[in-house]
Amino acid sequence: MYGKHYESMYEGSMYGAGLAVFAVWGYVIAKVRESTIELNPKKLADTLGGTTEEVERAIEYLTKPDPESRHKEDEGKRLVREGQFQYRVPSWKHYQEMRNEADRREYNRIKQAEHRAKKRLLKGKPGVGEIAHLRAMENGDERALEIQEKAEELRLRELEQRRQEAELEEED
Repeated sequence: MYGKHYESMYEGSMYGAGLAVFAVWGYVIAKVRESTIELNPKKLADTLGGTTEEVERAIEYLTKPDPESRHKEDEGKRLVREGQFQYRVPSWKHYQEMRNEADRREYNRIKQAEHRAKKRLLKGKPGVGEIAHLRAMENGDERALEIQEKAEELRLRELEQRRQEAELEEED
């Protein structure tokens, strides 16, 4: 899987925390699922090429309260221990929503542009660049196809998210 590293991570309250902390946090970002992650220091040290002690200190740093953190939930802790190797990432939902909101905006922007272009073509008054975009789509232009594929991918993701939300509501 993957995760997004926001530039604010390197400029915020973690500034100067050390390589091991950023390596462990990068691993967390890439591996976290539904706000939980399993961190076994021995395995993680092996994965990251460090020592168990470095990883344990990094995890300890990430579980401490941070009054300077942008996220005040759980006293600004980046990780909250919930089991021997089980941790919760309090800010996970915030960043998920950020990514999903950006995807949603991009999807809506593309769909709105396509709608306007088709509407203008039907009226016989296409806008500047819209004819070229539609022709490129018809002729298999790679960028136009990428935009179309991304819009479809976002639409399917949104439908799947709605389906999951409906299932959760049914369970309640």
